[in-house]
Amino acid sequence: MIKGKQRDALRIIELPASRMVWSGVCPNEECERMRRFEQWWNAQDELRRDRFYTRDFMWWDFEAKGVAWGLAVTEMELPQAAEGGFDTGGFEVIDFPGGLYAVATFADGAQGEAEAVWKSIKKWVDRSGCFAMDEGAGRYDMWQGLCPKAAWDAMGFMQFDMYVPIRIKEE
Repeated sequence: MIKGKQRDALRIIELPASRMVWSGVCPNEECERMRRFEQWWNAQDELRRDRFYTRDFMWWDFEAKGVAWGLAVTEMELPQAAEGGFDTGGFEVIDFPGGLYAVATFADGAQGEAEAVWKSIKKWVDRSGCFAMDEGAGRYDMWQGLCPKAAWDAMGFMQFDMYVPIRIKEE
């Protein structure tokens, strides 16, 4: 049982298993393939009718030692390709396993803030008594930009969510 002030430290969410069009692993966020993925993703995002949440996630792939970017999609959302099938911009579609995540918000631009938030989430999970880390098998620590461009411009910084995969602790 989580007590006191710890209850408000972060939130627990469940992401559904889904299909993701992904960038593949790049050495950093500035590689050409990542720029192409961003252009494709922005075009896809313009086609969406709902605006309740963003569906793109970035993560560090420890095995491949690089960053990846994925966009959760349904086949109904992908435009038809001229030659048949779906237009994924030439990017591969992968299975995202979904699951429970501990999530906290941080501000871009603050020196070391992302790492500090990541460490605080892991510490919170360790102390929770009811959750444990659940990394591996496609379950990565992820981050996601949250605020619209107008809010980003007004505030002078971008808000991000940090997602850390967890599971309910077995007793």
